[in-house]
Amino acid sequence: MDKTLPDTRAAEAYEKFLVPTLNARLAEEAVRTAALEPGERILDVACGTGIVARIAAQKLSPGGSVAGLDSDPAMLAVAASLVSNFDDGVRYDWHCASAQKMPFGDAGFDAVICVQGLQYFPDCLAALHEIRRIMKRDGRFVAVVWSALEECKGQLALSRALRRRDIDVASITKAYSMGDPDRIRLLLGASGFGNVETRPGTTASHFPSAGHFIDAMAAGSLSSRAAIAKVPEQDRTAFHEEVERELAQYKGRDGVALPLGYLILKAYA
Repeated sequence: MDKTLPDTRAAEAYEKFLVPTLNARLAEEAVRTAALEPGERILDVACGTGIVARIAAQKLSPGGSVAGLDSDPAMLAVAASLVSNFDDGVRYDWHCASAQKMPFGDAGFDAVICVQGLQYFPDCLAALHEIRRIMKRDGRFVAVVWSALEECKGQLALSRALRRRDIDVASITKAYSMGDPDRIRLLLGASGFGNVETRPGTTASHFPSAGHFIDAMAAGSLSSRAAIAKVPEQDRTAFHEEVERELAQYKGRDGVALPLGYLILKAYA
């Protein structure tokens, strides 16, 4: 492997196993909520492998543009590869940078979308100030975050089994740290956003089996794979069986459908 290029194996696993099962439906709802128009310029913050950008492009053509920003060069490499052959009348730009210090001028974007990113910013308030800075007056900001861990049953089962093995699950619980609507509204208000709307939603992630869910999280989840890797080799079978027993209640003829709770928000610059 060329050492000058990022190792994209985890990013590819994320795109293959988790984007279609966890994030694609949320990205579709975020794009609908943003009410994009042809020709607009939008930013996908914490874009990962670019699912929001790809869905948004369908609304921006012809003449629109979508920028994707992420701090992980491997995610961006995969995102760029997935649109390299697109001829949809939309310009794509990819930027490896922090959401707290974006490489954009003031008031340049009609809309900003962030799906499952706010909870990972080291300083969410600073990131929101920066997002508002780069938005046009009255531009739309739409974000989606997970709600409480207890409402996301697959991840809850994983975290319980890990805790019983004295494995730190802080990286997992962080993913569910921004699901309080009151906290979100306070942060947006403090950042200068107005007309803040929040609403809860529920969906389900579908996997062929609970075992496939565990393997997908171990391969592609930024928040879970390091914790799962700490399960001792001799305990892997018991760990899998324990999680599978807890998730057996969600099994159907076509696999498992694991409930997920989320919060969607919209605000104006």
